[in-house]
Amino acid sequence: MDRYLCDVLVTMDGPVGGVPAPIPDGAVDVGDDGRIVWCGPAAAAPAVEPGTSVHRTGILMPGLVNAHCHTPMVLLRGAGEGLPVDRWLHEVMWPRESKLTDEDVRVGMRLGAAELLSNGITTSTEMYFWGQAMAEGATDAGLRCLVTPGVIEDPDFNVAGSWRDQIDEMVALRDRWAGNDLIRGGMSAHAAYSVSKECLSAIAERAAETRMPVHIHLAEQQWEDAAVRERSGGLAAPEYLESLGLLEGDVIAAHGVWLTAEDIDVLARNDTTVVHCPCSNAKHASGVAPLTEMRAAGLRVAIGTDGPASHHRLDLFEEMRTAIRTARTRSGDAQTLPPAEALRMTTAGAAEVLGWDAELGRLAPGCWADMVALSAAEPALNPVIADEDDPLARIVWSGSPGAISGVWVAGRKVVQDGRVLTLDVAETVADAETRARRLAR
Repeated sequence: MDRYLCDVLVTMDGPVGGVPAPIPDGAVDVGDDGRIVWCGPAAAAPAVEPGTSVHRTGILMPGLVNAHCHTPMVLLRGAGEGLPVDRWLHEVMWPRESKLTDEDVRVGMRLGAAELLSNGITTSTEMYFWGQAMAEGATDAGLRCLVTPGVIEDPDFNVAGSWRDQIDEMVALRDRWAGNDLIRGGMSAHAAYSVSKECLSAIAERAAETRMPVHIHLAEQQWEDAAVRERSGGLAAPEYLESLGLLEGDVIAAHGVWLTAEDIDVLARNDTTVVHCPCSNAKHASGVAPLTEMRAAGLRVAIGTDGPASHHRLDLFEEMRTAIRTARTRSGDAQTLPPAEALRMTTAGAAEVLGWDAELGRLAPGCWADMVALSAAEPALNPVIADEDDPLARIVWSGSPGAISGVWVAGRKVVQDGRVLTLDVAETVADAETRARRLAR
């Protein structure tokens, strides 16, 4: 067993929607199976068992959960700079992605997983092609993933066979990785405007049969509404997806920038979850999502980075701050989205969105020991005035990948002082660069 003593323990282990207070001078005991055995004030910890290794950290918190990403797109990082999403996809992304091989995706996932882990992200929800390669790349690095291979129907883009074949492979992937602690499989469609009614209906039916979650882009760009209404007979995207039965199960809808009040009502009555990606949306001038309105309607909302091609960084600290700033700019209220709530949207709340909340996003007995330690000596986290300190606000406003001293997944240390321990990162970078150059030709 391992015991971790910390200056501040952030458990995020509260009721749904609640954020418990941090614990000064905390302790976490991790069993040999990688799960937390005990968690709380160090003074109340059980006696140390013989053979227990004791470690000292600064701030100890749950690993961050990235609720929407396309990590293998590290191979396309920086391409199409300055383009809006529609031109960026059709003119740059899809032409390059049509050349992808499964080995490209595996290498891209390995490199991106190293970046995610070094940034304190221990779990990521992935929508991309070649799901098997994604899962293999993630496990090579020791990253936990919900893998949802995406379906796109476009005459100029066909990288993974027919949509029927792709749906079959989604289910096969889920079955292939059943019992693996790091990988879960889900279903995915790119968007209501880019996938046919027949395909969306088939995904809804298959998801209902298999009880698999469905991941989809929704209302990211203003022009999407007209495109969806044209193919749906006048329905907005949420109502259209509802009419096809797609919202009946567990649905993770990314972006939600251009949702109306009526759209939000549709999502709320279906308990559809939304992933807010403020940095990507800002980079592409897509707009600012109605975060306050979504949360007021009772929607579960998490935060995601989106892909490293649409937003260069895989950094949830930056996303949390951007989410707060844009929400407050939109509302005109400096109390909108308190830092503790933003932190919940990347930990316990994000795990709820993924349906993985019994094991992730919290430090509590029975949960996986997916943990991040922040150095107490990090200049940006100091000085600390005890009577004025709010550790959660300090983490959100001043935390960064540079403050991370250690990262663990299931009790296994995967990052030490910024260095990824599970991969030869230099070798992976060189491999990825060769592949990126080929895709750019």
